[in-house]
Amino acid sequence: MPPKRGQKSLGPPANKRRRLANPTRESTDIQTVTAVQPQPSAIDYDKLALAIIKHSTPVNEVENSVQQEVPSTGRPMNTANRESTATANTTNQTSAILGPSSVQPEDQTANVSAAGLNALLDSVFTGSFPGSSTPQPHTDQSTAQTFSHLTPISKKLLASALSTSSAMAYRRSWNLLLGWKPQLSLPISVVDVCNFIGQLFIDNYSPSTIFSHISAISYVHKIFNLPDPTQAFVTKKILKGCQAIGQRKDTRLPITAPILQKLLSALEHTVSQYPTRLLLRAVFLLAFHAFLRLGEITVKSLKSKHQVLQRSDVTFNQSSLSEVQIIMRDYKTNKHKSPLIISIQAGPDSAYCPVKALHNYLQLFQHTSGPLFQTLDGLPITYSMITSHLRSAIQFIGLSTEHFKGHSFRIGAATHAASLGFSDQVIQKLGRWNSDAFKHYIRIQSFKL
Repeated sequence: MPPKRGQKSLGPPANKRRRLANPTRESTDIQTVTAVQPQPSAIDYDKLALAIIKHSTPVNEVENSVQQEVPSTGRPMNTANRESTATANTTNQTSAILGPSSVQPEDQTANVSAAGLNALLDSVFTGSFPGSSTPQPHTDQSTAQTFSHLTPISKKLLASALSTSSAMAYRRSWNLLLGWKPQLSLPISVVDVCNFIGQLFIDNYSPSTIFSHISAISYVHKIFNLPDPTQAFVTKKILKGCQAIGQRKDTRLPITAPILQKLLSALEHTVSQYPTRLLLRAVFLLAFHAFLRLGEITVKSLKSKHQVLQRSDVTFNQSSLSEVQIIMRDYKTNKHKSPLIISIQAGPDSAYCPVKALHNYLQLFQHTSGPLFQTLDGLPITYSMITSHLRSAIQFIGLSTEHFKGHSFRIGAATHAASLGFSDQVIQKLGRWNSDAFKHYIRIQSFKL
């Protein structure tokens, strides 16, 4: 009861005086009633976060302020807690710039280790996904369960969703990525993807080629249900920058009929071995008359020898050699896996007739199976071998190797067909184009008056 007016207070009650006289007892009593005692003033975390976002307070000053304040638990924050708070703040700032998938905590293990990445990529692009009894690279639990429970038909359907040529292109993209940074592991960080794009741009890759390489990275992450670094905001903006300042005009020129004749004549001077000359004549003439990509008749590795044109898919009209029939099974736009039959008629001039050139080549090499174009030892002809001889012949006739390349046969075929009056629909079918992209290849000079 408070003292009456005019009456002095006699001080605290006797029990409180005894506690003040005994500090040890005071400490003990406070510990036992902590739950009902008022807490020390807590940190205003809203203000602290605002200061970090505005970059007005350096990290070391934030740490000092945390040291001076007492958390709501009534105990000072230890060093480990301060370091984790500072790390979390830094991570939040970086995530705000690069996106949430760009920053991985140091103690978070990668879903797929670098050691098993190549084996895993081979499985993805060949369709032979690891089963429950197959040793697998380190994957997260959900990914491992998904593929261990796929039935054989599910695996086959998944593999069929990607064409053979696309699978090969995607694998080359990953080889390029791992050649740039061998120790990568899944998931790839946004920072690594962005820097990879920058390196491709420095190496003079066209924007469309860069997009293709990045699509390969996206495909693998989506297959394994991992965060896709190619969808981050900063990745998309860098790709857009490639288009803005890296768009290059296609400077490849067509190998027209007159140029083709000069190249065939040049082989007599640039190639000393007769069998090689016979082979190159057949390749050059067939590539032109059948609108072929060199990748459809030459290999870049021994693994792809079954994806090129095979000897068994070529048949002649044996009575008069007036025609050769070619069955195209694996080509870029064959999404439905349906074979396409191409019939090439014999030309009036035997020196430049594709049917006669192909027949002469097969008569000498005499192989009945495997790829159509092989060495005398039975090895498939490589892309690099053909392009090397082509460059030598182009230089010999005085043309630029920067403008005339392996794809110039296909460009020349479209240009030649247009000059002869073939319709767009016929040219599109002859070249196996799904779109009107061939129109970019048709280059006809103006008439000389």
